Amino acid sequence: MPIIVIDAHYPASRTQEVLTAWQGALEKYTRPKELGKSLVENAVSSGYDGIRVFSAFQTNPGKYEEAAAYFRKFMTSFFHIEDYYYEMATWATLEEAMESIGAKMPERS
Repeated sequence: MPIIVIDAHYPASRTQEVLTAWQGALEKYTRPKELGKSLVENAVSSGYDGIRVFSAFQTNPGKYEEAAAYFRKFMTSFFHIEDYYYEMATWATLEEAMESIGAKMPERS
């Protein structure tokens, strides 16, 4: 089951704009429950470069395309915010990665 990872960055001075956009996106784009589950809803850190928000969502079987389309739409809510940028990547579970190279997961105790 693919994992959609979003890693967003913005200057601390844009926090209020980001919060307003996020609240609007939550209202406008209700996430269908059948798409999957959040592994990391929104983890936030700050540093010299500003604020970073990380989230990871595991898609249900056969729902990857629909989930990716949902997140692409959701992220358009931030396009107007100066110096806001993000990366949306697809990750594999360890089991999927091992299977793709013809290997099996070792037994765990």
